[in-house]
Amino acid sequence: MRFRPRRCPRADCPSVASDHHRWCFKGRYRRACDGRIVQRFLCLECHRTFSTQTFRLDYRHKKPHLNLALFGPFISKVTHRQAARVLGCSRTTIARRLLLLGEHCRRFHRWRLARRCSEIKLVGTFQLDELETFEHSRRLAPVTVPVLIERKSYFVLDLECAPLPCRGRLSEEDREKKAERELQFGKRRSGSRDAVRKCFETLASLHLERGPVLVQTDRKVTYASILSQVFKSRVLHQRHSSKAERNYKNPLFPINHTLAMMRDGISRLVRRSWAASKLREQLERHAWIWIVWRNYVRGITNESPHTSPAMALGIEEKRWKVAELCAWNVPSMA
Repeated sequence: MRFRPRRCPRADCPSVASDHHRWCFKGRYRRACDGRIVQRFLCLECHRTFSTQTFRLDYRHKKPHLNLALFGPFISKVTHRQAARVLGCSRTTIARRLLLLGEHCRRFHRWRLARRCSEIKLVGTFQLDELETFEHSRRLAPVTVPVLIERKSYFVLDLECAPLPCRGRLSEEDREKKAERELQFGKRRSGSRDAVRKCFETLASLHLERGPVLVQTDRKVTYASILSQVFKSRVLHQRHSSKAERNYKNPLFPINHTLAMMRDGISRLVRRSWAASKLREQLERHAWIWIVWRNYVRGITNESPHTSPAMALGIEEKRWKVAELCAWNVPSMA
């Protein structure tokens, strides 16, 4: 199907404030970086030109193939240094593409959820747990990553990253480093409660406005009060021991399995390695790339490879391909 622009990309174009957009074709050109033919357009409202490339994720990129080439390493436990060696680029390029793809995947996920839930709200059983990792220092800068999923489909609804206070029983050397960090960044406080609340508020915005909300968690004491604040008397909170054997009989197996998959697929989360994240903002962007791949591309299990979690939950009718995810910016896809 031939591409037809739904809007002018200029923010100050008069057509932005109205539903009517007039345009006409304005020739073509060949991209120097990959030789692809690109269609040009003329906006008849602001009389400026644009092209199909303006709406693509690789707009103004000299190496557009890297977006697709890096998606696999980002969800396959490959470090930045190794990806740079294999693809023949710098680590700075890898970091910039992580920022681009991470923000794009976050917007894509929220767009697909909002698009579906504007018609039909979500129902089901939801589970939340917190994955603990660190940024730069395991004892001085721990990080919590609350993850919220739908139990039956394994669909990840939301994820947040937040700091945790320094660990106790520090050595003399670590206490000196802690004092230096507090002088520079201030005292490190727990953001777990706010991060968990944001996840549950996301669920509240997507769930049916009436009826019970079934949530399963472990026995952390803060979860009950947060759920009561967000859902009031609607919540049905089931608490299970986090010390129980983590097998198929464990009611929390879906969320435990999801967190285990994250640790296996994201290089920053692998235990006892030098690939640990240096900044939690980068960890969160990296995690969103994995979440979009898990929700929209990968099958739920190896036994059902053609059904993605998004399909099982009713968000999508088909599996997305990575090439489709990396093609267009979210606003032009909407």
